Amino acid sequence: MTSAIPFSSPRMQVPRRTLRNHTASHDLHEIVDEAFVTALLLTASAERAEAAVLGSNTVTNLDNASAEGLFRGAVNAAIELQSETSRQSQEELERASSLLPFELRGVLHLPPDLRHCFVLRFLVGLPREACARLLRLEVRQVDARACTAMLELPTIQSNREALRTN
Repeated sequence: MTSAIPFSSPRMQVPRRTLRNHTASHDLHEIVDEAFVTALLLTASAERAEAAVLGSNTVTNLDNASAEGLFRGAVNAAIELQSETSRQSQEELERASSLLPFELRGVLHLPPDLRHCFVLRFLVGLPREACARLLRLEVRQVDARACTAMLELPTIQSNREALRTN
């Protein structure tokens, strides 16, 4: 079971309000979309990302769900699903990649341990302590993996661009 994680980052902060009372349907769609994209980046699988969003404890009862709870539940489920699965096929990776903007596609080609740290630290903006708790790592491991991912991404992007032009 994963630890509950705080989401208080200014980058991807999810509003702290009740979905039923204060969120218009387009806001709900944005929250679900944001949860799905984050789960997609964590799992590198459209099917597992969808399962994470649908499997989030709060999705089944939207009347009492908070936007933050929906997002947190999806992230926790994505991490749990990722740890339960084995290596994915190239077809599955390409399908997931096609759902993302070009700038984020390279993230899917990072090894899972680097990808998780990068997504949670830099894209979601979680504190390193929360990432460590969620990923069951030491803080220094989160720092090292997030930095390594940051250094590898330009190479991944340039290799992908070279393949597209050939």
